[in-house]
Amino acid sequence: MALFPDADSSLLVIGFVLILCLKFAHAYYERSKLKHIPTLGADGVFTSYLTAFRWITKATDIIEEGYRLYPGGIYKIPTIDGWQVVVNGRDMVDDIRKATDRDLSNLDATDDILQVKYTMHPHLSDNPYHIDVVRTPLTRNIGICYGDMLDEVQTVISEKIPPSEDWVEIHAHDVVLQIVVRAVNRFFVGLPLCREPEWCELNIKFTMNVVINSLIINLFPKFMQPVVGRIFTARKSSLKTALKYLKPIIEERLMMQERYGKDWTDKPNDYIQWCMDAEQNAPLSQRTSIEDLTVRVLAVNFAAVHTTSAFTYALFNLAAHPEIVDPLRKEVEHVLEREGWSKVGMVQMKLLDSFLKESERMNGVGATGLPRKVLKDFTFSNGTTVPAGSSIVAAVWAIQRDDKLYPNGNEFNPYRFFDKRSQEGEAIKHQLVTPTLEWVLFGQGKHACPGRFFASAELKT
Repeated sequence: MALFPDADSSLLVIGFVLILCLKFAHAYYERSKLKHIPTLGADGVFTSYLTAFRWITKATDIIEEGYRLYPGGIYKIPTIDGWQVVVNGRDMVDDIRKATDRDLSNLDATDDILQVKYTMHPHLSDNPYHIDVVRTPLTRNIGICYGDMLDEVQTVISEKIPPSEDWVEIHAHDVVLQIVVRAVNRFFVGLPLCREPEWCELNIKFTMNVVINSLIINLFPKFMQPVVGRIFTARKSSLKTALKYLKPIIEERLMMQERYGKDWTDKPNDYIQWCMDAEQNAPLSQRTSIEDLTVRVLAVNFAAVHTTSAFTYALFNLAAHPEIVDPLRKEVEHVLEREGWSKVGMVQMKLLDSFLKESERMNGVGATGLPRKVLKDFTFSNGTTVPAGSSIVAAVWAIQRDDKLYPNGNEFNPYRFFDKRSQEGEAIKHQLVTPTLEWVLFGQGKHACPGRFFASAELKT
């Protein structure tokens, strides 16, 4: 008789137990490094998992509790994939804003959270010049290309939410996904590709896969992540599908670029071309790499699809506060009469800007934000030192609802920022796209979201 009736099952159990032991050992080591920082919830190597599992479904409750217990301070919480150091208040946010990339790294934190090398591409973060493409040529071209995005928004909304004499029920999130992907890809890749159903579906699935797969990978010890990352991701199949559409486009443009050089008079004006023009910033091995350019198109779609939540919450808040609909329509009509459909017109819609910002303040942020990885021991202004290798986040959910910063912070007030902008010298400070120590949705300092101006124009349209 066999010693193990089911050898495969036994190996799985042994492997699972080994992984748990390694996770516990790592948790114990990390806890010892952070013992001088107070813990929210259970602190033991085993009991801390009670808080970690609570974090999965009650993250905002935990953050609000920490905000009350440690005002303007710092604490740590256990999560399934490790200890998280959380900071509260303006001063601590300012410390993060002023820190250098040699001390606190936003890019390294993002890579760890999203497991970019496995979920997107192994070399995407080696030289993320596409971020500068979004920050500069994409932002500069919002006004020039605005008419194309407007046309796509009008077209896709008329298709997905057709005019009717009666009420029509829609699944808001699913419909909004289709609208957002079509609108942003009109800007990124142009016609006719932005209307190709398989292309749109690819970018939606790619975004979802990155989030889900990164969560799975982060459950495993670091030494196992390269193996798990190859098993639990759809990166290669996504890239294969994307190449089917982008390879002919990029090859043709490379040919035209070689033939005409600077004399290429009708050169396309879209994200693909801006990346091609910026390739001098890429390593030699990546220049004119069709795969590299394709991955950067997928990456910018991943970022853009996240405006879906902002759009969805805006629709829900319109439904919940119908009294704001007429004032918003009057403002839009008044501005359009004066400026027409344009980037300038979008900027002048101050009540719409206030409504969207308030909608985001109340609903559009996660429990935490401003992720940073500590590369060198970092001391905050309150004297607390966080050791290298730690992960830091800010208590964004609680900051955005702080009654001292936002009176009656748990109440939805669409005029909140409109009224503030009406005060002398406050017109710029309270815009949706302006980061402040109180408004951290779009990040801080030089790491503020490079696509926030595009996102604002898109949402308003």
